[in-house]
Amino acid sequence: MTLTGIIDSFKTILNPSKIMNSLEGAASFSDSSERDSEGDLKINPYFNFGNDAANSSNAVRISQNKDEPLIKLTDVWKIYQMGEVEFAALKGINLEIYEGEFLIILGPSGSGKSTMMNLLGCLDLPSKGTVCLNSKDISELDESELAIIRGKMIGFIFQTFNLIPTLSTEENVLLPLEFQEEDRQIARQKALYLLDIVGLANKKQNLPSQLSGGQRQRVAIARSLAVNPPIILADEPTGNLDTKTGNYILDFLDELHAREGKTIIIVTHDLELVKYATRVVYIRDGEIEKIETRTKNEPSTKNEPNLN
Repeated sequence: MTLTGIIDSFKTILNPSKIMNSLEGAASFSDSSERDSEGDLKINPYFNFGNDAANSSNAVRISQNKDEPLIKLTDVWKIYQMGEVEFAALKGINLEIYEGEFLIILGPSGSGKSTMMNLLGCLDLPSKGTVCLNSKDISELDESELAIIRGKMIGFIFQTFNLIPTLSTEENVLLPLEFQEEDRQIARQKALYLLDIVGLANKKQNLPSQLSGGQRQRVAIARSLAVNPPIILADEPTGNLDTKTGNYILDFLDELHAREGKTIIIVTHDLELVKYATRVVYIRDGEIEKIETRTKNEPSTKNEPNLN
């Protein structure tokens, strides 16, 4: 299916124009009329993208009170029905995540960290308790409203990349911009700008099958930044990469956090990643074992939980 066909299919299902009109006030989205000149777009289509993402006209406006959590989980349970048996993947989770944090959610396989990621990313709803994003209870929103919030506020980076195999590198990055009905010329300038940032401007016409694993992950990062979201949510972003490429990806996210103040949340089982964090949430058997505040590049300690 072509890029246009994919977008048309999404639009038929979700009717984004209607959704955007109904949700714009509640979610405090920025005014799309705030745009700079075409001349400036040729230099930097995000205007303040390299300096102050919070002031960018294309960034979602979030609460200016940094004492209030950007994401808040209160007594959150996620229970799955398995035949006649109930299984609690999360058990009474309480967690507050603040704007500008670099948060690592660390736990072994089966700990519930992926379930938590789905809730933080508004991909799922809690069985009990509340998940609030920018002071909005996601359980009170319908699927169409959640789709808009996901598209505007959260950039997803998946372990398996999740690129559309029939689309070129450029078209994969364009996809979220097309879905948000961005002006086509501006959208293309943004896509090319982001591909240049991740070092893939010369691969814009390549299909995912023509890229290495590291290159595909860089395309996924460029796509996650397309709408300039305030939150980047990454699920094992280095899980399918060699050490050198994995370090490159993490250093890139670290620089993104330092330069633009984006909220970075990484879900992983890799203890080595904690050196990038400002806080680490240790999770096991669906419960938080402890939360640790750290200084970046601080070496890991022997008191950290065993993740085997």
